[in-house]
Amino acid sequence: MIGPDKDIKFPLENYDRLCFLKNVVKNPNIIVGDYTYYDDFENIENFEKNVKYHFNFVDDKLIIGKFCMIASDVKFIMNGANHLTDSLSTYPFAIFGKGWENAMDGKNYPKKGNINIGNDVWIGYNAEII
Repeated sequence: MIGPDKDIKFPLENYDRLCFLKNVVKNPNIIVGDYTYYDDFENIENFEKNVKYHFNFVDDKLIIGKFCMIASDVKFIMNGANHLTDSLSTYPFAIFGKGWENAMDGKNYPKKGNINIGNDVWIGYNAEII
């Protein structure tokens, strides 16, 4: 075999700040290609905490290609951050249920779609992807 094993968590011996990301991510709506790495100053488990407003009921995906490099504190802002802007209120009544499920019938929350990061992309420290 040539090159590191794409299925290991930590490709650098005695260094647990950098991981092959696909082997760490647990959310099925985050898809990561082989050899993409994430480096975090504190803990690699911070990655999913930095994918903001990623609610199951929105059903959007974060898709990251192969051979990407993602630095610490990078944030991905997903569709769940959007609010209605063309109605009586911007408040998300329907998500709370309990009789409010149909409060905004006929109104569609803005959707920008999935976030797709191609192959061989470098995302530097503290970047925000919206």
